Amino acid sequence: MSQNDKERILELEEDIEELSIQLSDMLCVALHLSGVREAHMQQALEAYIDNLDEENAEYGVKEILQNLAKLKKTHPHFFS
Repeated sequence: MSQNDKERILELEEDIEELSIQLSDMLCVALHLSGVREAHMQQALEAYIDNLDEENAEYGVKEILQNLAKLKKTHPHFFS
């Protein structure tokens, strides 16, 4: 593997990490707008992600909204 390849891989890894952080922040915003209380944000984020893993569904707008609705039903204590 050439030095250029190694540098490109490092750049891509950094890009992936930045996008992951941005995606997590956007998910927290969606949870907040859905009514999740700040005190339960981390737990709600983990529960949301667990629901994705369980269902192994596509990840589009419809599925995001369905997952939020399911979260409200299964974890009502997260919401105000």
